[in-house]
Amino acid sequence: MSNQEMSGKIQTVLGSIDPESLGLTLPHEHLLCDASVYFKEPTEKTQKTLAYQQIKMENLGWVRQNPSNSLENMKLLDEKIALSELIRFKKAGGNSIVEMSNIGLERNPFGLVRLSKASGLNIIMGSGYYVGASHPKYLKSKSVDDITAEMVADITIGVGDTGIRAGMLGEIGCSVPLQEDEIKVLKAVARAQQLTGVPVNIHPGDSENAPLEVVELFRKQGGDVNHTVISHVDNRIGDNIKKTVELAETGCYVEYDLFGQAQRPLSYEMLHSLSDWQRVDGIKQLIDQGFLDQLLISHDVFHKIALRHYGGYGFDHIPLNVVNLMRMKNITETQIQTILVANPSKMLQFT
Repeated sequence: MSNQEMSGKIQTVLGSIDPESLGLTLPHEHLLCDASVYFKEPTEKTQKTLAYQQIKMENLGWVRQNPSNSLENMKLLDEKIALSELIRFKKAGGNSIVEMSNIGLERNPFGLVRLSKASGLNIIMGSGYYVGASHPKYLKSKSVDDITAEMVADITIGVGDTGIRAGMLGEIGCSVPLQEDEIKVLKAVARAQQLTGVPVNIHPGDSENAPLEVVELFRKQGGDVNHTVISHVDNRIGDNIKKTVELAETGCYVEYDLFGQAQRPLSYEMLHSLSDWQRVDGIKQLIDQGFLDQLLISHDVFHKIALRHYGGYGFDHIPLNVVNLMRMKNITETQIQTILVANPSKMLQFT
């Protein structure tokens, strides 16, 4: 499909759709994913044994406190469980999900097609490369032109020989400091966006300054910041509204995407651990300052323990619970619909 034909459309794993068909959307999730790149084997002997166990009630508390030390927790590979979680989301009023697992997170195009058909949900698949630690060895020898061509093919033809097309470049991984190959990928992403009009999602490094720094770098490389999402703002910047406003003033989409992940353990290497109430409070402040049309929210389900099947909140937490928090914070129904429906629809359209 040509750029002209895709303009104003949204590309799902089953083909292009009109924006009006999107409905309530989670713009940053993982359905089928292997995040073993983040696994850290414990050094203590008894904990080392726990690291390789299946997740069960007896060790759930330990996994919650040590999420990156459980290898099983890093893998979302069961399509039956994924489907049951998606059905819950659909029953809660959900209609679409953006699946951000790309190269480095074991993207599974055929699996996403099966899930989309079985659930009746729109699934938008990501493209590009995750953080440097997950990069395949061959990436070092690829030029910016090579990577650009690969991503353009993902979007216009399909991933490999699958014929299944990506509808977004993301989540594009960045570290602190930015690695050489991550910068190379960002340059390629900017070029691929220019060539196709595809939306972009960037995963900034673990620093309060990283979101703004990566936006400015992407802009210098020719990226369309107004068609770009910055993920994990609630974790990277936290409740520093001044910094969040600075980010929003660049024109990018500001994504609070860790809803349902309020109880981060001290052992987990995260900058900020906000409650959902704090997230909603930040969103209300941004609305009051005029940034409603740039706000996105999601759960970033990345671990098994975030799923309902393993005692987590699942994909239906936002429509079932967070929306009520938003109402309690005097966010209007129109504003809620803007964040959950209109903004994702606008963001996901090809330009």
